[in-house]
Amino acid sequence: MLLSEVGRINNIEVKSEEITRAMVEQARRFPGQERQVMEYFQKNPEAAQSLRAPIFEDKVVDFIVEMASVTDKTVTKEELQKEVEAVS
Repeated sequence: MLLSEVGRINNIEVKSEEITRAMVEQARRFPGQERQVMEYFQKNPEAAQSLRAPIFEDKVVDFIVEMASVTDKTVTKEELQKEVEAVS
C-alpha cells in the first residue's frame, strides 16, 4: 500500500510500451510458444494487467532509491549498541 501511495503522489505510471515489453519477456520464457503466449495476453486484458504491478513496484522503488540521501556516520561500538537497544 505504501508503494502504491508513493507512486500515486509522484505520478509514477506504467506505460503500455512497458507492459508490451514485459509480455515479450514472458513469451521468450516459452520457446516455441511465443505466439500463443502473446495471444493469451492480448485476449486476456487482466492477464496483461497482472504484469503491471511488478513494473509499477520496480519503478516506485527506483524512484525512492533515486531520492534517498545516504551518508556515512562513524560510530563507536557502544553508540551502535545504544541505538540498537533504543529501537528494541
